[in-house]
Amino acid sequence: MSEARKKHTLKLDPRTELLLLVLANIVAFTQHSVWVEITWVVLLLLLIIACGCKKAAGKLAIAFGICLLLQYYIFPNGPKILASSFTILVSYARKIFPCLIVGTLILQKTPVRELMVALRKWHIPQGLIIPLSVTVRYFPAIKEEIGYIRDAMKLRNIHGTQKIECLLVPIMISATTTAEELSAAAVTRGIENPAPKTSMIVMKFGMQDFLCLALGIAFCVVAVTVG
Repeated sequence: MSEARKKHTLKLDPRTELLLLVLANIVAFTQHSVWVEITWVVLLLLLIIACGCKKAAGKLAIAFGICLLLQYYIFPNGPKILASSFTILVSYARKIFPCLIVGTLILQKTPVRELMVALRKWHIPQGLIIPLSVTVRYFPAIKEEIGYIRDAMKLRNIHGTQKIECLLVPIMISATTTAEELSAAAVTRGIENPAPKTSMIVMKFGMQDFLCLALGIAFCVVAVTVG
């Protein structure tokens, strides 16, 4: 059943996702029309839904809707101190939403090995690929550790303020050890070897990649020209 679902989901080349991330940044910080922004966010949400990130798309859509509600309805009709304190925060939060959407797609649907192959095809220096690969693997490892810590607290019936101490201390220790373990694992696999790397992963741009990039470039043009 899961394999059938994977066949019906859209698969983008990792290079397309990275270029979309760059285009999302350009559109986010050059556009001055709320309708361009909303249309761009909706299209990106539809894209990650087509790629299989339905739950993440729903959460991001709700968060973006809350930001719009705050800025265009609650702040203008609420106390002035509320608007002056949080308008800038909400405005910048809205601007980074396209980047968050594409970043979510990369983190959830792009294996690290494919991402590394894509960067090598662009001749990115190893000095950048190594820390990036360790960083991308770091956060899922920490998330897994937090799940283990919470399970252990449930077994021991730890409640109240004790949960803060029992959560923070193991996380701080685990954060250090996880970084060291991931670095050691990367070195063991020969990531620092300067020799040319080979890979069994075959990458090529498909029609869906060209369409997504064309759409992103079109929105960049619209964002720059529409005031």
